[in-house]
Amino acid sequence: MEHIVLEYDESTRTALVVATSNKREPVLSGHASPYIVADGYDFESRSWGAGHYFTDIAAAKIDYERSCRHSYPLAEGKLRDDEFCTIRWCREDVATALSEYLSYPIPATKKNIDDVVGQLMAHGSFQDRSIENGWETISAIIDEDALDLGLSTKQGVDFYKDAFGHWNSTEAIVWPSSEGDAAFVMAVPADSEDGDLAVYKIDACLIGDDEITVDDIERLGGKRELCVYKHGFDGIEAIRNFANRVAVDRFDERFGVNNLYGDLPDLAPTLRKVTEGARTTVQTPRDPQAIAAAALSAAEGGAKGAVDHVGNKH
Repeated sequence: MEHIVLEYDESTRTALVVATSNKREPVLSGHASPYIVADGYDFESRSWGAGHYFTDIAAAKIDYERSCRHSYPLAEGKLRDDEFCTIRWCREDVATALSEYLSYPIPATKKNIDDVVGQLMAHGSFQDRSIENGWETISAIIDEDALDLGLSTKQGVDFYKDAFGHWNSTEAIVWPSSEGDAAFVMAVPADSEDGDLAVYKIDACLIGDDEITVDDIERLGGKRELCVYKHGFDGIEAIRNFANRVAVDRFDERFGVNNLYGDLPDLAPTLRKVTEGARTTVQTPRDPQAIAAAALSAAEGGAKGAVDHVGNKH
């Protein structure tokens, strides 16, 4: 096999070689693993006994150091004397990328990590780009939609993604409750620190004709259903748990509300829209005379039914 000797240890007769073609290295065609740790290497015959084969030079170098019985940590991860920095990615780094460097955190399950490693290794420019850009390269290559978020419904998935896209206090998302008698509002709370997220619930009967901002919801009697720091572990789990609850089962009917001038948006028109049916029922004027007439009619009908019943019995 045509090859180049990269390193050789005389005491153990171990060589680190790379398969070549036309004196160019490395060659992949015909050699899926061109980097070889060769035991019992002989320079005269340019042959060896057993060999360990690798696709990655860093993995081959680690095995070479071990085969030579060198203490690898003393090498400080450097492949050559002129190197001052070597980048190595591990599965723990992938887990960190999933939780901290994507547009929304994804559970670092074994399957998700396996899928991401496959995505990264299938991307031809990953090694070169990762040296240049580090974490940004991993996040750019990962296909988030192909991973499992641990959520049970599409509405839950949409809520989870939108929650991590919410950083601006001049934006809010409004959607109806499952019964339509209340509205939910996802927004940055008034007493927020950077990265906080809140979900409020306000009953239709509390929504009047005046302007309503996020600051007004609790004052009017609305309830804060969820408030979390989004990049803390508890916060991520709180959002995921909320996304699996019935509170988001109509999230596909959501409306975005924003204020382009940097002020808190007026939520009232949208709140009235998503609770229109319930508000109409609550606010419909009741006619006292009609109510009395209906009651009298019901009473008369009941008495007549009793007489008929007695007459039929005799």
